[in-house]
Amino acid sequence: MALAVLAGGAPSALGAEVSLAESHSSATLLTAADSVAPGDAVRLGFRIAPRDHWHSYWLNPGDSGQTTILDWGLPEGVTVSAPDYPVPGKLPVGPLMNYGYDGEATILMTLAVPKEFAGSEVKIGLDAEWLVCEIECVPQMGRFDITLPVGASTVQGVDAATIRTAESKLPEPAWWDSRVALEGDTATILTVMMSEEEAAEVTDAYFYPASEGVVDYAAPQTFKAGAEGLTLTLQRSAGAPRPETGRGILTLSLVDGTSLAMMLDADLAAAPAPETASAPAVIADAMPLWQAALFALLGGLVLNLMPCVFPILSLKAFSLAKCAGKADAHHRIEGLAYTAGILTTFLGIAGVLLALRAGGAAIGWGFQLQEPIFVALMAMLMLVLGLSLAGLVNISTGLEGAGQGLAASGGAKGAYFTGVLATLVATPCTAPFMGPAVGFALTQSAAIGLITFLMLGLGMALPFLVLCFSPAAMKRLPKPGPWMNVFKEALAFPMFATALWLVYVFSQQTGIPATFGLLLAMLVLAFALWIWRTGSRGFVRGLALATGAVSLALVVWTSGARVEPKVAEGDSTVAYSAAALDGLLADGGPVFVYFTADWCITCKVNERVALDRDDTQALIAERGIKVVKGDWTNRNAEIAAVLAAHGRAGVPLYLFYPAGVRNPIVLPEILTPGGLQDVLAGRQTS
Repeated sequence: MALAVLAGGAPSALGAEVSLAESHSSATLLTAADSVAPGDAVRLGFRIAPRDHWHSYWLNPGDSGQTTILDWGLPEGVTVSAPDYPVPGKLPVGPLMNYGYDGEATILMTLAVPKEFAGSEVKIGLDAEWLVCEIECVPQMGRFDITLPVGASTVQGVDAATIRTAESKLPEPAWWDSRVALEGDTATILTVMMSEEEAAEVTDAYFYPASEGVVDYAAPQTFKAGAEGLTLTLQRSAGAPRPETGRGILTLSLVDGTSLAMMLDADLAAAPAPETASAPAVIADAMPLWQAALFALLGGLVLNLMPCVFPILSLKAFSLAKCAGKADAHHRIEGLAYTAGILTTFLGIAGVLLALRAGGAAIGWGFQLQEPIFVALMAMLMLVLGLSLAGLVNISTGLEGAGQGLAASGGAKGAYFTGVLATLVATPCTAPFMGPAVGFALTQSAAIGLITFLMLGLGMALPFLVLCFSPAAMKRLPKPGPWMNVFKEALAFPMFATALWLVYVFSQQTGIPATFGLLLAMLVLAFALWIWRTGSRGFVRGLALATGAVSLALVVWTSGARVEPKVAEGDSTVAYSAAALDGLLADGGPVFVYFTADWCITCKVNERVALDRDDTQALIAERGIKVVKGDWTNRNAEIAAVLAAHGRAGVPLYLFYPAGVRNPIVLPEILTPGGLQDVLAGRQTS
């Protein structure tokens, strides 16, 4: 019995098969029986017939495409096995390699009815989604319902022959043992343990892996026969995820002109690659703790020179100048409080970071800036600090949690919160020595990781700590006077600039409508502060607090939006994906890959100073270097895996692949025009 219906309908049939005509293909649910007996099994088939010159996809679609999704609805106790796919073919598309079927293909399953099944019929429901492509791709979907009567015996149906034909196109079970071994990020070795004589008869071999991460799909596969059997050497993509299984289909061409297709269930050998995308392994074994601690200390020291912390450090400098002439003990207390603020904040951020990574999150240094709500709250805090320093808002009672009651004030409390703020705004920056130290910290136990982060914080606090404990240095500070009010008001502008930068970062993460919401929230917050300043009566303060609550509600509401980063139209830069990079490397030309984020000031400085220069761009064009950009403004597990594979916990990361080379040159975190151009021009090879 066959029933064909138009797309959008809800086909139903009693027995045999049901078909659906979609826009660019038709699909049919087949059964090998017209009725089924309890305790028996029945073969089912899902046949996809795309238009001429269109194709559908295998279990692993390769570089692009999508496997078919089958969602079954069955009576209690009745089960359907995992799908068996026919042997796929290679579907090259430009630099990509996909796996699938030109023309009709049937996926097979086995329906099992338990012996104790007491119903009079088995109702089979199927919601299916499949993708067909020519040049463009068109998703297809449909609902299929078949009812099989339950009888004393299973009665073969008219589609049994069709299903037998489909079974002949399945790969045979392998009669050889096999093993898949990952050779780091660059290669996979598949060993099929056949006899040397059998291996010698193979004239061609190709492996279709069922799991992502085994091979670079577009790369050629080579094989050789030996005493251990047949060995295939397969290229593997840099940063590829660890595969879940070594299963796959091996196709063989033999000297007598015949061919074989076998389903291998290869053992997946222990690999040197990291267990998860968030587990960098390169640094962990290569660096002793003392070296990591030293790198962290030096990195923290240099962090004071990064542009992120300038606005906050100027506050601390102002605070110290204001205290000139006070007792040495006062300075030492401020220095210790400032250090405590930095260390506790580093511990807090590191603790959250380590806990989230332990839970499997693919995050790294600066992860909090990947959350729009954190960016928005920081922007509002900078606005409050700026208004306070400019003298437009004076919060002296009740809300010491903001404004000059904290970082802008003097004393131990002000010093402590200056340290807190300095650490929070420092996270978008990185510095020489920091990358390896943070990468090391994230591969160790929690205790060692926290010690490393503490050394990073100590390095950052050290200059002010030394200054506060040096009476001779303190005596060199200018004496307090009327100039300080002017200086204080001038410090408001770095705060406003920081707020504007954070709004820009927010806009890149959430889009224009949400950014308008944040600006509105900042306006409402400023209005709330103005109301607060107008009086101390309960009604006035209540109105101010209510208005401030509205502002925070606006922040929460607008921070839920997300937009994906895009490469600007007309820009020849390629957006990073493992598949895109593999395609460019397969072409054999030189490739420069850089990983950045809109909140990473170090990245932006590097791009402005070294990468976006006319002479650098001219060199890139002259040498035909393809440029790939990985944008980590929002979380991206694929990029996190690449960072981890190179022992980094955050951006920036710069990789250069010379022509024909798959092991990249890793450039330093801080770029100089000469250093970058030397690498791109081949004058520096490591």
